[in-house]
Amino acid sequence: DADADALKGASDAVMSVFGIPRLHEDDALRAVRAAAELRDAVIALGDELEAELGARIEARIGVATGEVVAGDPSSGQAFVTGDVVNVAARLEQAAGPGEILLGGRTLELVRELVRAEPAGPLPLKGKSAPVEAWRLLEVTDMVATARGLDSPFVGRGRELGALSDALQRAVDSRSCQLCTVVGPPGIGKSRVAEEFIGSAADRCGIVVGRCLPYGEGITYWPLGEMVEALGGESGVRGLLLGDENADLVAQRIFGAVGTAEPSGAPEETFWAFRRLFEALARERPLIAVVDELQWAEPTLLDLLEYLLTFAADQPILLLGLTRPELFEGRPSWAAPRRGTTLITLEPLGEEESATLVETLATARGIPEAERSRIVETAEGNPLFLEQLLAHRPGGGNGRGAIPPTVQALLAARIDQLDADERAVLVRAAVEGKTFHRGAVAELLPERARPMLGARLISLVRQELIRADRSQFPGDDGFRFGHSLIHDAAYEAASKELRAEAHERYADWLEVQAGEHLIQYEEILGYHLERAHRLLVELGRSEETLARRAGERLASAGERALARADVPAALNLLGRSLDLVDAPAADVLYSLGVARSEAGDLNGADEALSAAIERAEAHGDLRVATRATVDRLGVRELTGRAPEDEARDDLQRMIPVLERLEDDAGLAKAWIRLSKTSETLAGGAQAAERALLHARRAGLPREEEDALFEHLTAALYGEPPVAEVTELCQRLLAEAHGPLFEVGTLEILGALKVRAGEVAEGHRLYERADQLYRELGMKYREAVNWSCWAHSELAIGDYPKAEAACRMSIEEFEAMGDWASVQSLLANLAHALCAQGRHDEAASVLDRYEDPVGGRGIYAPSARARVLAARGELDAALALAREAAAAAADRDWPEGRAQVLLSLAEVLERAGRPSEEAAALREALALYERKGITPAVARVRARLDELEAASATA
Repeated sequence: DADADALKGASDAVMSVFGIPRLHEDDALRAVRAAAELRDAVIALGDELEAELGARIEARIGVATGEVVAGDPSSGQAFVTGDVVNVAARLEQAAGPGEILLGGRTLELVRELVRAEPAGPLPLKGKSAPVEAWRLLEVTDMVATARGLDSPFVGRGRELGALSDALQRAVDSRSCQLCTVVGPPGIGKSRVAEEFIGSAADRCGIVVGRCLPYGEGITYWPLGEMVEALGGESGVRGLLLGDENADLVAQRIFGAVGTAEPSGAPEETFWAFRRLFEALARERPLIAVVDELQWAEPTLLDLLEYLLTFAADQPILLLGLTRPELFEGRPSWAAPRRGTTLITLEPLGEEESATLVETLATARGIPEAERSRIVETAEGNPLFLEQLLAHRPGGGNGRGAIPPTVQALLAARIDQLDADERAVLVRAAVEGKTFHRGAVAELLPERARPMLGARLISLVRQELIRADRSQFPGDDGFRFGHSLIHDAAYEAASKELRAEAHERYADWLEVQAGEHLIQYEEILGYHLERAHRLLVELGRSEETLARRAGERLASAGERALARADVPAALNLLGRSLDLVDAPAADVLYSLGVARSEAGDLNGADEALSAAIERAEAHGDLRVATRATVDRLGVRELTGRAPEDEARDDLQRMIPVLERLEDDAGLAKAWIRLSKTSETLAGGAQAAERALLHARRAGLPREEEDALFEHLTAALYGEPPVAEVTELCQRLLAEAHGPLFEVGTLEILGALKVRAGEVAEGHRLYERADQLYRELGMKYREAVNWSCWAHSELAIGDYPKAEAACRMSIEEFEAMGDWASVQSLLANLAHALCAQGRHDEAASVLDRYEDPVGGRGIYAPSARARVLAARGELDAALALAREAAAAAADRDWPEGRAQVLLSLAEVLERAGRPSEEAAALREALALYERKGITPAVARVRARLDELEAASATA
């Protein structure tokens, strides 16, 4: 009885850790099996105790998987700590008597070897969100063996056929085709691509590039590899011989890949690579392969889609290799489109897997029974098959349980290397999937360096790595056999080792890159940042390291912004600011500009305000003034700075910028003034001043913006449609960049509609819209819809005007551009009135607030139409006449004409035909002088009706 009483209420906890000191490929399974056996043993013991003493003992068990920090028992430091220890303890506490709860990572590793049921998200102490858990029901058995890695090509006939068909379509139609091969890691994407390009190498040109897995900001790295393979600058210039724009194309290419200073917008870079690819395809078809596409920056994906759309008259096949993760961030990539092929690699069939295993296993003497288990366990994944054959636990008897994830298998392979080989592999992984002998030597202890060559040869023989092209003369290049091998090797290093290695690698790279250091700033920033983050995780802070990382990332971000690569600039600048307590004013300013271009107007205001404050504190008048100019533009758009005040402030700042001789700042200021000018003629003059300063400063993007603003002022101003059309065509013939070309398509579309060539105008609008969307230029896309709305309103196609207004309003509202929304609400109201939907127009006008301080003419004239339709004729007449009087001195012909047409409508409802005719004749003169032919016909038809009615009366 005393023994029974002692057992009642007693409790204790025991922790067991698997994977220390030696990692096994099935540690998760071993832990789950041990848990199940322990539970069964405790249940049996409990039954015995209950029978003998009348008391029971019960077990609650939690199993979690992850990284831990462990002490060395041989030195008396036997401890294990880390988040996974806490999670396992909380799972144990949440388990019921006799239950085993598994964490998510554990279940992932043993899913095919157990039966389990969801235990529901559990609110665990110390966790901000519930943790998913599963209740273990049963452990099953599955065994297999492996050895060797000689990979013959098996199956994939359908996929090779699809690739060949895509190439043939490119040849037959002399067009660009985009083919994407997608599948999970290890499924054989690269192997399929190698087989395909090997079969086509004798009749096609082939260029290959790959995206780096830590490639934030390294937008054009794959293209840089292609350029290098073509012979660098001399090779590219040789290919461009005969191209009248060869120097401009080469300049944009070398600026993008980092061998020259960046210049031009992304659109110009796209155009330049299009010309290069067309040149490569001139003599024979071109296959351009981009590997690891899931790591690509958005701008690179935009470039590939641009090539698909606009590469012309040459046979080009773009071949992308990617994991499914690409579609999570870019779902449109998988959408069916003309000129695209999506090839999904499925697991190999059982017969194909058996053939592959048979080929690899025969020479290794692996028994038939083991081969069958390998085929079953691998489930058609070629990498699983290869690695299972290469690594046979238990001395090759095939009796140990094999984990179902290649990550666990590769981690086990690495852990079973000898210590020197493992030291080489984990340090190589710090550089990346591709690495250099010199870098590994720098990261190894000095005593291990003499044997480095032998260790590398051994790793090549084991097919963990293979030889690759070196980026540095006099060095040897290598790459990991698979990205998952790299990942497993990286994770095999301690955080302490990784932190030290990242910093030492950055030091090595700075020396190795020499005068080409600018090409590697993104990579330097990444490695320094990783070193700092790892040390922080270890509870140490290195301010010098953080500052170095921040400086490199900021420099790379500013270069990205200079080439208008906004996604990369936002990423790099944001990471830089996270690293430093007191960021520099120019970095904050660059972040503000990048956010503004991305449509994040509130975020831009915040960053620009911080830049102004920091610049003023340090006496940097140039940055403070530039940031103030940009902030004024943002605040005007968001309604926080009235147009008049913004214009006055800009005019006060121009003399300051002139004293500073800041042409870049002056270009921005005059562009902003061109948008806020009280007259269209004044806007054109401001745009001309902006163009002058942009050219002096060597800013192609600002130059293109200034030209666009000049053409916009001419479109809406006094110059006739025919004259502006001629100007557009003349400017297009000159050497301006792709962004200007797209903007001019927009203006030409508007001019064609006004000239009566409506179908051609719509085609140009749609083409501009398509290109804006492909380039991710959300703001310019909304401006294009706004321009379309004005055009349809001018010619009287009111349903199309309504649709364009609504589309543009939706886009501007999402960006917080209040001023543009207000202008478009007035347009929408007129389009609705013209369709007889006056109540809807009234609701729209209720949202309207005059963005020009009471001088608006469009909204009052629309309000007059609503009042007239409701029978409030006196109020309608007064408002319509007031709007017409206000419009009389505006240099906006079609706007004045629309106000006069509104007055004519009100006069018609009031029964004053002679006054209506006078208003119509005045509107007709404006339309005729501007050359808006559909509007001329429409007004004349109404005048003819009035004359006929007068004659009848």
